[in-house]
Amino acid sequence: MNKRPLVVIAICFIVGVAIPSLWSGNSGLYVVIGLSLVLIAIGLSGRARGIIALLCVTAMLIGAGERWWAERSNVTKIIVPGDLSEAEATLSGVITSPVEVDGDLAQFKLRTATVSLASSAKPSSIAETIVVRVKLAKQEEQLEASDWQRGDHIQVKGVLTHPGDAGNFGAFDYRAYLKKRGVFWVLNAKGIEAAEKIKGVTPLKLKPLRTLDQFRAKVGRLMDRLYPHGDAGYMKGLVAGIASDFDPQQYDAFARLGLTHILAISGLHVGVVVFLLLQLGAWARLTRERAIDFTIAMMPVYMLATGASPSAIRACLMAMLALWLARRHQLKDGLHLLAAAALLMLLWNPRLIEEVSFQLSFIVTAGLLMFVPIVTGSLPFRWAWLRGSLAVALTAQAVSFPVTVYYFHAVHLLSLLANFVLVPFVSFIVMPLGMASVALAACWMPLGKLPAMLATIGNQMTFRIVDYLASFDQLRTVWPQPSLTWVVTGFMGMAGISAALHWRLARRKERAWWDEQYFHAIDQAEQANVTQPIEQHKPYVRDQRKIKVVLSLGLAILSLLWVVWGLRPGWTDQTAKVMFLDVGQGDSILIRSGGGKHVLIDTGGTVTFRKKSDEWRERQDPYEIGRKMLVPLLLQRGIRQLDALVLTHLDADHIGGAKAVIANIPVRAILFNGTLKDSEDVRALFELALSKHIPCYEVSAPMTWEVDESLTFAALSPQSEQRLKSTVPIENDQNERSVVLLATLYGRTFLLPGDLEAEGEREIVATTTLTASASPSAPPAIDVLKAGHHGSKTSTTQEWLDLWHPIDTVISVGRNNLYGHPHATVVERLEAAGTHVFRTDEDGEVQYRIYPDGSMERRTKRQG
Repeated sequence: MNKRPLVVIAICFIVGVAIPSLWSGNSGLYVVIGLSLVLIAIGLSGRARGIIALLCVTAMLIGAGERWWAERSNVTKIIVPGDLSEAEATLSGVITSPVEVDGDLAQFKLRTATVSLASSAKPSSIAETIVVRVKLAKQEEQLEASDWQRGDHIQVKGVLTHPGDAGNFGAFDYRAYLKKRGVFWVLNAKGIEAAEKIKGVTPLKLKPLRTLDQFRAKVGRLMDRLYPHGDAGYMKGLVAGIASDFDPQQYDAFARLGLTHILAISGLHVGVVVFLLLQLGAWARLTRERAIDFTIAMMPVYMLATGASPSAIRACLMAMLALWLARRHQLKDGLHLLAAAALLMLLWNPRLIEEVSFQLSFIVTAGLLMFVPIVTGSLPFRWAWLRGSLAVALTAQAVSFPVTVYYFHAVHLLSLLANFVLVPFVSFIVMPLGMASVALAACWMPLGKLPAMLATIGNQMTFRIVDYLASFDQLRTVWPQPSLTWVVTGFMGMAGISAALHWRLARRKERAWWDEQYFHAIDQAEQANVTQPIEQHKPYVRDQRKIKVVLSLGLAILSLLWVVWGLRPGWTDQTAKVMFLDVGQGDSILIRSGGGKHVLIDTGGTVTFRKKSDEWRERQDPYEIGRKMLVPLLLQRGIRQLDALVLTHLDADHIGGAKAVIANIPVRAILFNGTLKDSEDVRALFELALSKHIPCYEVSAPMTWEVDESLTFAALSPQSEQRLKSTVPIENDQNERSVVLLATLYGRTFLLPGDLEAEGEREIVATTTLTASASPSAPPAIDVLKAGHHGSKTSTTQEWLDLWHPIDTVISVGRNNLYGHPHATVVERLEAAGTHVFRTDEDGEVQYRIYPDGSMERRTKRQG
């Protein structure tokens, strides 16, 4: 504490800011008091100077107080009468963000001046930031929406609603995400006519940002001309921080290898810019001091021009502080620069502490500053350049690993190799070429063509390497959501390993010194013609081999236990689960057996009714249920392999996410109803399955199979049909061909009928009744029924309920869906039958946990 007081004080401030994120209410207050007492005790014990301990306590109290104040003031000022979730409203105000026009959607942030609710007599003067989403009706409206800019005054009419929350446990919560940014409402408007620009003066604080938006747009258009070979979006992100045009599939490949940080403006980008600016100053014959002043002045411009992400702000602040200290010849310790940057950013906005990019940026930078020298000295390579480069890559991977697992749940074993090879190549060759191409093309387009062409060659090499390495799916490790304790333990382990390496290096230096003294003594003895061994000069070196072996073995065992703790293999938990996921207007059910095997039944999806003339409505990165929601959710739950993917039938709302699931998670087998549908999506799905050599099996009654000792399935429908096995019939009406499964887990039963309708239900009732007459013990009452066809009036008949007598019924249905599901008569029928009804649109995910003794628990994502 005495050696680096600023660093320690900054850490205490950061801890104070973070405490409200970890403990709420009185618990957080008790933690602050407890840590304050610990710091005071350290000061009184003499381990740290009293003034430093006092400053640490003060910094922590200031951080916690600022954060609590920020959270307390982060509330909406708009009150909708009757506490409704939505209301018609007319807003007027100033656009405070760039306007993003993507397909048929224009989106921006509006700082309101007045808010007029349909239920109120007059508008209210309210200043609040609201996300505005304008659904465009015609292609021509794209141009008009593109003319809107930050700083424009606008009036817009639409439906004011709360942002969507997370419908599944562990899923991304858009409402919480916006709340951290002080946004509580979304206004949905239809058509460009719902928005009207009004007269007004652009606020002074928005004028520079408006100018930078225009500059970024010009850079984007210039790069579109320089890079016509499909890499313009990549270069925009790499050079200018414009991430909106990056190819989603290519981004997924980069993400799989942990390479997305290349596209985030960070220390490497800022380092290159600082070097170029200093060189420019030297070419212009500026003095050292003037060149540094010029570079410092350009840092905020570069930060804002590239989007001002947390990593860019951190890097630019550190660069400005470092340059200022270098100008005064006082540049000494990078940790002090990092601490100062963290203090400034959190003083400006304490809620940044919860930003993933903020956490990764500072944690990785701190790790590089602290551990790289130790790792470099420990690597057994003769070449200094190799030891340095490998030390940086190893340290960055190790330090970011716990945070990556905590937020993203997957780490590729080839990530280290990809970062070691590609990061220097991209940072020191491709990125400078990209910057040069833009700068030269801004003067004269032909000048920028050559560096752009060279950058494109480099990009093609990069893409090929990334695609090749990412194709090794078997080397991708998947980690279930860990606890913060696991993350903290990981960093404590790294500190322990660092201390052990430091001790080892110190012993090595000590042995080298003793060897030097020993041979020096021998030389002196030879010069003095002493023939007897000079034992008094022989160094006394304790045999430390046993200590090294014990220490290495202990660290290896502890590291292995930590990894097993994080991986949580299936044998560590015998709890079975049935999870009815909230996928909107669709079905998706995830089942985990007591032995850790996983079966996914349906994958959700959306039904679109788009004409061929509506291609303009397609968005750059459209919402796709599998890629955006289902795959991240499966990874978050640590699912490394699906033992079976069951497609009850081939309608879009049941198979929409299947391609993304198959592309990202190994699937052992696909089970379906034995028919195909005349649909391009269906063909693409099965072609992908065949290309990945996934066997596809037809399911028909009365098949049964045992997944393991805890889980068995029985197929009740469709009935097996006699036909040539070499043919697969085309059935466009798929509902009555739904696979109906009766799942049994530790004796608990779940009936999953897909979209089976009344006729199919009657067939099963007749078959089951006939079986029951021959065997009085069948059929048993079931624990949980999934309502057929999302609660449609054509399913879940009275005869069906009379047969099964379900204790619980789950309806998988989308909020405010166009079909009116679930039908009121079905809900009334279920309630009359005495079953407990749960709906994914209202309750979110409905999850059942079944224990080996047969006991069962239920929980829902949304409570009451």
